[in-house]
Formats: sequence, C-alpha cells, structure tokens
Amino acid sequence: MTEFVVAFRTHVWNRHVAVMAGRLAKAAGAARFVVLADETLAPLATGPFETIAHTDDFSGFGLPQFPRLTVLWYNADYPLYKLRQQFPAASHYALVEYDVAVNINLHDLLAHAAEQRTDLVVHNLQPSSPHWMWTETALKHFARPLQAFFPLLIISGRAIDHLLARRLAIYRDKTPQLHEDWPFCETFIPSAIAEMPDARIEGLASHADLALYRITPPLHVDEPEVTAAGTVCHPVLGGAAFAEKFLKKRNPEEIFDPDSVLRRRLAWCAPEDFVEALLRRARSHQPPVAEDRLMALAAELSWPRAFLGRNLALGRPATQSSVCEWSPKPTPEADARGANNGEITGGPGFHTGFEAEPWWQVDLGEETAVARVVVYNRMAFRERCTRMTVSGSADGMDWVLRGAKLDGGLFGGVDGRPHVFRFSPAFPARFVRVGMIGTEFLHFDEVEVYGQDPLA
Repeated sequence: MTEFVVAFRTHVWNRHVAVMAGRLAKAAGAARFVVLADETLAPLATGPFETIAHTDDFSGFGLPQFPRLTVLWYNADYPLYKLRQQFPAASHYALVEYDVAVNINLHDLLAHAAEQRTDLVVHNLQPSSPHWMWTETALKHFARPLQAFFPLLIISGRAIDHLLARRLAIYRDKTPQLHEDWPFCETFIPSAIAEMPDARIEGLASHADLALYRITPPLHVDEPEVTAAGTVCHPVLGGAAFAEKFLKKRNPEEIFDPDSVLRRRLAWCAPEDFVEALLRRARSHQPPVAEDRLMALAAELSWPRAFLGRNLALGRPATQSSVCEWSPKPTPEADARGANNGEITGGPGFHTGFEAEPWWQVDLGEETAVARVVVYNRMAFRERCTRMTVSGSADGMDWVLRGAKLDGGLFGGVDGRPHVFRFSPAFPARFVRVGMIGTEFLHFDEVEVYGQDPLA
C-alpha cells in the first residue's frame, strides 16, 4: 500500500494551535499524520500527536544555518528533508503550516498526486517577479525562476530528493557572500522542481476553494468560514496572535464604532487577548489615539485595565552606555531621550557604540512599583538584539537584575510585536535599565515602563 504523510508544521503550541492540529489530523484521513515541531527555542508539548522534532540546525544534511536566527523562515524546504529521512518509503507528503485550515480530504489529494505522478501541488505558481527581492538570487541558479504561495504544499519523494541535491550543489559552489546567491524557499522550491525531467506541477485551486487562502487579513479559528467544506483557508489564528495580526492593518479609531469591522472581528477574542495589542496600535498610529477615550471604553465594556496604565518613562531623563557616529544626538543623555519620547516609528530612537553589554536607562523620578517594561525594537537589524535584561535601582548605582530574555527569538515594535517583560509581583525602582546580553550596537525604537494598575 502506498504510504502518504501529512505534516503539521509549527514552532508554537497553545490551545488554538492544538485545535488546528486536531482539525488537520481529521483532514489527513488515512494518511499518516505527524506534527513537525520546530523546537529551536524550546520543546513543544504537542500532546497526543506523533511528533517529529527538529531545530534550525540542519548541518547533519550538509546545509548552512543561514540566515542567522531566521533559518526556517527563509528555508521552508529544510523540514522536508527531515520528513523524507523519517519516512523514506512515502510516495508523497503534505506540508501544512499551523495557520492553515484544510477542509478537503488530504489523503485523496495525495493519492491523486501519486496516481498522476505529480511532483508539486501549490498555489499561484508564476514566473518570479523582476521586482521581487529574491528574484536576483534565483537568477544565479535557474534559467526560468518561479515563485509560489505555499502555506500548504503537496510534494513527491523524488522532488524532495532533488531539492536536497540542488541545495547541496549550490552550497558547494557558494560565493564568499552566501546572502548574495542563496535562493530562498518561495522561489527555490518551484524553480528547482520545474527543472526536473518530466516534472509535473498542479495548482491547488483545482482541488479546493481558495477564496480565503491569502496572505492577509487573518481569520479567527472559531469563525464558521474556516471550517466550510471544500475550502482551504489562511491565515487562521486564535487568541493574541489573531489580534496582533488583525490590528496591524486596521485604524484603531474603529474601536469606538460598535458596528465597525474591527469591533465585530475582535468579538471572537477574549478582551485579554487584544487589549495590549490595541493599545500598542493606538499609540503607534499617526496621529495616536487619545488614551482617555480608550480608558473610558475599557470601563464601559469591562475590559482588563492593566494595559491602560500610564507610561512612567515618557519624557523622563534618560541616558545610555555610549554614543557613536550613528547616534542621532551627540551625548548619551540627549541621545537616550529618543527612546522615551512617545514616538514609535520603527527606526532607532537612540544608538550606542559597538560594545560589550550596552544599555539604556531611565530615571522615573521616584521609587515606583514596576509591573511591565515594553521594548519596541528597531525594525531593521532586529537580529542585533535578541537577548536582553531588565534591572532596577533605587539610586542609579546599585543594580538588581529583575528579568531576562534569554532566547534568540526576534521581536518587533511598530509592527505590533514588541517584547513585553511582566513582573509579578512588581519590583520597586526609581531607575530602570534595559541591557543587551552580548557584544553589539544597541538601538531600540522606544521603551515604556508601567506600574501596577490600582483598578486591575
């Protein structure tokens, strides 16, 4: 009997992701269902599902760990090699991202692909756009570069074998500047498969209704549309992940209109899932939404109020460990004020020199119970700071470490994805310092400090 494998690819695990995995397991039908778990940052508790765990280190396959910190974002083909190694007898594989709702029988689609000797089933296969940022890297290796959209793809075993061989050949012939000639997955997978002898590629649209299969806006996991028979939907998210992505493109002023799309869509979320994201979007919107209006709305609708506290760092005296030729201002005190001026732009609010353990700090004026510190990253060069600490001091001289981010995960800022340090219980401090672990430039966009909400 021909073996088929359906893999649910994820780097996160929570209640909503578990729901999506359960739904995909049913859609797999008679095919073997596995969770393909990216455990680069931490192990995932995937419950009852058969799980194939991996990290972003594929050196065992002879592949580079590149780009640093975003290996699997730009090389979505890497996990296919793990699947092939684990299930070498399988004829065809379905690789499905955790935010795809599949409402067709995947076993039937895999069987069809096997019968027709199809090597790849994807959506929106087309010549690689000359204006697309990765086209130039593909032109170095393929006479006819292609691109495709594939949160879900069906692929043959022989195609995976060809992809790996092609990757290894490119890596052997790499230039000293790997980033200049390493084709990323959206162009590499279809371009490499199309060059195979007798390659057969089909469109996913021939097998499913793809009206809700797109890049954005997101759908909520509980919306009825995402379970409609015959459809494939993307992106499907739940909880705070849905709120963050949905709010990213919305005008936060809509929240005051009870009939707005924003209010109706957020109704699928518990208030604690969206209130912080809403406030961040409101503050970074140009012009910012008045916070007193949000306070009044929160009271009216009984939303959790902890997110609505006053930013204690706003406009307070600040300083930093150093300045350099890229610092917007000439002195540490003047430069540091760019990171607590209330302007969230995506650029650097300040800029230290290249040094070991650089830091930025603020004087709150008096000792305060600090409950949250929110760090908005500069959007360019986010990888420069992934590990950081928060310390508190009563006098600016003796410091106590209060929190740390020790993983290598990237975080954002103006995109609605800052890093939030939460402290329970709150710690007392007049001075708050955010420092980097390691040696590099430090250049956040904005830093906010919040105390305890007496009404929370």
